[in-house]
Amino acid sequence: MITVLGAGSIGCYVGGMLAAAGHPVTLIGRPALVEALGGGLTTSAMDGVAHRSQPIVTDDPSALADATLILLCVKSADTRDSGTLIKTYSPPGALVVSLQNGITNPKLLGDRLGPDRVVPGMVGFNVIRRAQDHFAQTTEGEVILAKNGATLRDHLSDTPITALCHDNMEGVQWSKLLMNLNNALNALSGLGLRDQLQTRAWRQVLAACIKEGLAVARAEGIALERIGKVHPRILPIVLRLPDFIFQRFANAMLRVDPTARSSMADDYAAGRAPEVAWLNGHIVARGAVHGVLTPVNQRVCALVERAFDTSDRRPLSYNPQEIFIN
Repeated sequence: MITVLGAGSIGCYVGGMLAAAGHPVTLIGRPALVEALGGGLTTSAMDGVAHRSQPIVTDDPSALADATLILLCVKSADTRDSGTLIKTYSPPGALVVSLQNGITNPKLLGDRLGPDRVVPGMVGFNVIRRAQDHFAQTTEGEVILAKNGATLRDHLSDTPITALCHDNMEGVQWSKLLMNLNNALNALSGLGLRDQLQTRAWRQVLAACIKEGLAVARAEGIALERIGKVHPRILPIVLRLPDFIFQRFANAMLRVDPTARSSMADDYAAGRAPEVAWLNGHIVARGAVHGVLTPVNQRVCALVERAFDTSDRRPLSYNPQEIFIN
């Protein structure tokens, strides 16, 4: 049984595609998810083809007892508690694949469950919830797994999801982290991902965030990996290009569904806490360790925390120039 713990957009999409391919899948999520998916689940890839499935859906973590492979898709703040649930309920031989943002989750899980049980993973595409029972991939990308994730890679070969195993998952995860520095900016902008990336002023802010992240990665001794069309080392240059050149050079980056937003933008709209401490905040924290200045990422963290620290979550519409104000 493939069991998804923390079945949000990514978990429902990956789990739904596996179920549609004939694999037994259980989704463990919030009670509202159980109600929403009572009649089944639809997932659609970039080609728009819909795949219908009927996975088991529950809010009971004891369903982990039947798991042979666990896909962990919770927010980083919930990793520690999820590790406890997995240790309590799952069979000791069940592999745990971390399909989460950030860098620190696999080690945290390994400390709790034993490193041999944990598979670091990276999801390189965005998923949105089009309807209560419909999850759609809205950007190009693939799932990249550590070498011990071959079982999931093979299962995903039955689906429209491209998956591969990689020797340097640390480099892969850091490269994804640099790209994920846009999650917070997209939330602050109030724009769709495509509109935001078509705005040079927002791209310049992202370039500044990534430039700081690259300096921290060098200080950490990370060998970054290319996970998209452009290596992260040249992303700041590409992002700063004038709009008409960027749109020609970075066509793949703009191949985004008009309704797509970052997961942090979705968290803001849903009244949830942000994951910024594990993204831009990780750059700030590791920069402090190495004496690398990260003022733009610090500013982003402060603005996100201020914006999310209210129950009255009106639509956000920050000006990109506000990010550079100290």
